[in-house]
Amino acid sequence: MGIGGQGISAVARLAQAAGALVSGCDRAPSATTRELIAEGITVTIGHSAQHLQGQEALIITPAVSSLQPDQEELIAAQRQGLPIVTWQELLGALTRDYCLLSVCGVHGKGTTTSLLALMLVEGGLDPTCALGAVVPAFAANYRLGTSHFFVNEADEFNHNFWHYHPRLTVVTSIEYEHPEFFADYEAFLRAFTLFIQGMDLSERWPLPPTLVMNADSPGCLELRARLDAWPGRTVFYTVAPEAIREKAEQLASITFKEESPPLFEAHDLELEGETSFRVRWYAEGSQGLSQQARPLFGGEKVALHIPGLHNVQNALGAIAAAHSLGIAEEAIRRALERFHGTRRRFEIRYQGPLPLGERTCDVILIDDYAHHPTAIAATLTAARQRYPQRRLVAVYQPHMYSRTKVFFEQFVEAFDEADIVMISDIFPARERDTGLIHARELASTLAQRPRFRAKERLALYSGDLAQTEAELRQRLRDGDLVLIMGAGDIYTVTEHLLGEGGRPQHQE
Repeated sequence: MGIGGQGISAVARLAQAAGALVSGCDRAPSATTRELIAEGITVTIGHSAQHLQGQEALIITPAVSSLQPDQEELIAAQRQGLPIVTWQELLGALTRDYCLLSVCGVHGKGTTTSLLALMLVEGGLDPTCALGAVVPAFAANYRLGTSHFFVNEADEFNHNFWHYHPRLTVVTSIEYEHPEFFADYEAFLRAFTLFIQGMDLSERWPLPPTLVMNADSPGCLELRARLDAWPGRTVFYTVAPEAIREKAEQLASITFKEESPPLFEAHDLELEGETSFRVRWYAEGSQGLSQQARPLFGGEKVALHIPGLHNVQNALGAIAAAHSLGIAEEAIRRALERFHGTRRRFEIRYQGPLPLGERTCDVILIDDYAHHPTAIAATLTAARQRYPQRRLVAVYQPHMYSRTKVFFEQFVEAFDEADIVMISDIFPARERDTGLIHARELASTLAQRPRFRAKERLALYSGDLAQTEAELRQRLRDGDLVLIMGAGDIYTVTEHLLGEGGRPQHQE
């Protein structure tokens, strides 16, 4: 039910590949539902209890039971005694016999998971994958492989990742998120602690249980400290070389299985225009810098097509994981240099002259999934670095009332790199509007910041999606870089600007 969603559609395809007879429904048609139909999965538009006839289980998203407890298919399944499971539970069952490699964390999961999957492919390991976004190289949000490796993105909401028991886990970052589910940071951190403690520690794989962590994230270091004498292998990575010694001292207080865990470091970073960096690593026992760092890729620079310091971190996390798997450096490098991002992660949808009724503007349109203040700030900084001469227009759809309220002050500070900020109505997702907060409050507070009271800068409330599109059309001018951000349906503004279904990207 709701088969057009990103995660659940990938699992539906994997279940079909595993031999199950899969059908589904959704409230509206979409590109995903059309693709599923083309692949032989029966999809019905609309909901009905009749859909359950002859079925053995009902697969749902976690939000259904809390947001739509009176949903007719849900009630019918309960009355019939049919098993009702989330797609994450089903994915956990499907991965039970695999050597599972999971990527978790608040930011960068999708990009890091996709990169790691591509590195395994380039390395000849032929993995099966369940991804949180469409990867152009796979032309899908999943991949069917023939090996014992399975790569997936592990989400913390609703304790979804507790259904997975990976052999290797990458933790990209930890800071408080999902206030609609987790009461506080302590509950949030406990969820990650239990996830790591539930990793596969069996003797069935030659790969030792491995935890790859971002040493630049204070939350990651706090998590590792809580794990104390965790019996697996720990690997760290950092993009802040000046802090290596400080981090080594911090980590010295933690009990590790190793004498001192390996550390991968990105250095000689170039973030203006193109994004590139070099990688070196300190082998086990060398974090005190008593041993010389070993260069990867022959000491040569690696170029990324996706911009920003945060994407260097994502790439480095995938590199550290792939290296731990024994993948050849040349295969890792090929994956990095062939990766152009995933759908809705700094996705360049259009570049060139854009018809806007009676006029045409030469612009770049970028769609991005950013919806947390940290991710928004990182995305805008990356855009400014990649395109320093362009006027930066940020169109943001706040995602969920609770998130907007709890992180309000961080949201106010997240848009400083933008020249124009347009705030549309809040996308409710799995919540209902109880009057907790309105998008106007965020826009008006932004407008009072000194930066947005200056000439040529502006922050405003833009209304619903139709009003937001109209406002954007009116304000666009030659040379603009437009970032359309949010985890809801704000991407439809881009679709409308480009015409029905979206227009192919035009190169300058």
